[in-house]
Amino acid sequence: MMLKSTTEWHLKSHCVEDLKEELISRGFFAYAIEHKTDETRVILYTEDEDFVRDLLKRTDSELVEKRSSRVDDWFRYMKLEPFEIADGIWVDPTDRLKLRNAVVVKMKPSAAFGTGDHPTTLLAARLLIQYLKNTYSVLDVGCGTAILAIIAAKLGARKVTALDNDPVAVEVAKEFVKKNRVKVDVILSDLLSNITGRYDLVVANILTPVIIELIDQVDKVTNAGSTLIVSGIPAKDETVVKRHLRSRNFEIMSEGEMQNWKAFAVKIC
Repeated sequence: MMLKSTTEWHLKSHCVEDLKEELISRGFFAYAIEHKTDETRVILYTEDEDFVRDLLKRTDSELVEKRSSRVDDWFRYMKLEPFEIADGIWVDPTDRLKLRNAVVVKMKPSAAFGTGDHPTTLLAARLLIQYLKNTYSVLDVGCGTAILAIIAAKLGARKVTALDNDPVAVEVAKEFVKKNRVKVDVILSDLLSNITGRYDLVVANILTPVIIELIDQVDKVTNAGSTLIVSGIPAKDETVVKRHLRSRNFEIMSEGEMQNWKAFAVKIC
């Protein structure tokens, strides 16, 4: 079932930009900014109370309010207009977009996941489209909504698998796969622990420490010549990721950057 409700945490901070930077550095995007006449609130949508408490300490923020939130409440903060995630690939949160000669992904936001308009997703999608061939098998690691896996399937990849270590993400991904009428196997897995077989292309839009782990494990699911696409890397982590890729003798074929985020397309050697 799609996530129906979650807990809404209203935070007040001395520096909203610092709080936003901390959230993004942790890979947490289920938040909204609410501007009121007398204050600005950062609203988090999560069941993880320990995460919120730790965030309050680290950012010198104050918890103003805590309450249950319905998915409908989240919609008022989300981008609900169709947008082009890459050339010829559209994401439609409205479920009404009709385009000829274009791929349309139906992706309605929920209280746990957005629609894919974050720079890290855009970078991953564009590299995926650049290197994907319809003969390829594709593995989407840390899939979230499975937007990248759905794009691969709609572009004709012969086999697509998506995995996440969050049971909620797995259920949400399955719903979106069904809604988009594509064949994607969605699996609950801690990185590659439950994955078998070899893939021609592996894509991962995840945090830097997890990307490092993936680089060390990726040869279990790839062949020489397979492509690895990694995104979700803050620009400050570029050097460490490149160093780790080169330590494995992987060839960096291309890279992208957007709003201080980096992504790389790599050839497994």
